[in-house]
Amino acid sequence: MFSLSGKSALLVGLAVLGGMGAFVTGTTSCASAPDNRRFTEILQPDYPTYRTYVDAYLQRRCGTLDCHGQPGRAYRIYGFAGFRLYNVDAGLVTGQQPTTEDEVLANYQAAIALEPEEMSRLIATQGTDPNKLMLLRKPLRIERHKGGPAMAEDDAGYKCVVAWLRIRTIRPTSDGIDFETIPQEEREELPLRARQDCEEAQSFP
Repeated sequence: MFSLSGKSALLVGLAVLGGMGAFVTGTTSCASAPDNRRFTEILQPDYPTYRTYVDAYLQRRCGTLDCHGQPGRAYRIYGFAGFRLYNVDAGLVTGQQPTTEDEVLANYQAAIALEPEEMSRLIATQGTDPNKLMLLRKPLRIERHKGGPAMAEDDAGYKCVVAWLRIRTIRPTSDGIDFETIPQEEREELPLRARQDCEEAQSFP
């Protein structure tokens, strides 16, 4: 047991009353009015690196029509080898045409949107424990994957994706209280070994 001074007891009493007030208020209304100005920012991996090195591998490995290159998948991959992104101006492009910039961007966004909170955590910790991402859990068969094992931790494709996820895109602010996005021109490049892994992975059947 412990005792509170008069001031401490007063503060605790006010806190309890405040909590009760919040409870009473909460019983009269389910929630406050939505604020369209509020949003939760998703910390994102580097897009230019994805576009240059990663997308071609994921398209070849996972983007065919019998895999993620179809509309029924939560993680959809667009590209010349499978599903095409409808263009309002040009209509539906055929498989004979190369993957468009819009399709690459859509693929990148799909990878992030698969588990946005987990992606944010991963980027905040500079790629620590990337296998927590469904993007890797499923192809590694850490979690059930309808398509069977599609990656292994010792193959070039896996190393390529992990190296991309470890590129720092945020840093602490000067006061150490918050974080800021690293400008594109100040970001590190993919290491040479990782670039070689990505190029090898792009040649996979």
